[in-house]
Amino acid sequence: MTHPDAESILRDVIESFLHYPVKNVQVRNAELPIANIKEKRERFDVNCSIDDGTQVEVEMQSQTMKGDNQAINHKIIKDRSIYYLCDLHSKQAGHGVRYDKLLRSFQVTFCGYTIFPKCKDFISRFSFRDDKGNELSNAVGIIFIELSKLNDIIKKPVEDMTGEEQWSLFFAYGGEVNYINLINGLGKARSEIKMASELLSTISQDENERARFRARWKSERDAEHDRAVVRDERSAEIAKNMLINGEPIEKIVLYTGLTAKEINDLQATL
Repeated sequence: MTHPDAESILRDVIESFLHYPVKNVQVRNAELPIANIKEKRERFDVNCSIDDGTQVEVEMQSQTMKGDNQAINHKIIKDRSIYYLCDLHSKQAGHGVRYDKLLRSFQVTFCGYTIFPKCKDFISRFSFRDDKGNELSNAVGIIFIELSKLNDIIKKPVEDMTGEEQWSLFFAYGGEVNYINLINGLGKARSEIKMASELLSTISQDENERARFRARWKSERDAEHDRAVVRDERSAEIAKNMLINGEPIEKIVLYTGLTAKEINDLQATL
């Protein structure tokens, strides 16, 4: 979606999920963003702004984050989205910028797996609200699209689908030969999807172009996260062994870097 010919595609995607008209869109990360294009975690990442200056970051997360439990716990991907959204929103502030004049920021994440198993809807929207549902501010928002929840949507006639449903199906099945009839049907119903399908065919042949869909900064953060998870797991294992050997909490804190609470929690599992 950072391809020079894809402006109308990106505009239609954003308009479909933000639910308001978008006339213009400007991509802000069109450079090749990652050094190692053989990196295992495949993801497209688009940072852009639209008519009124609203910032939108769109990404695809195809694999569960390291440290998350595939079946029951996706805290890390949720916290990661909050982290990136806060970074996106806060970095627009410069000298002399009023807080009430900050432009809106959205983090839109397409996930190839289920994050909210108890929720039937494939789209989850989050904003600042109190416990009664009253909105504090519309300045920021997070949208998760779970592509694993399209089993009922795919049965609907294409012409009866919303833009959100059509684009979600394209992102879920656009590259699969077995769904070529579905993709062709989506293309007939929506000209932007037809364009996207044609571009996908071209881009898939060019590894350098595909690399546009990755973000160096995010990949570096993800790598740091993975190393931290491994480090914490190693520290926890050392702490367990020391607890078994009767070492005092203070000594374990010194040797592992874990907090006393973390060590006490580990002790409760032994």
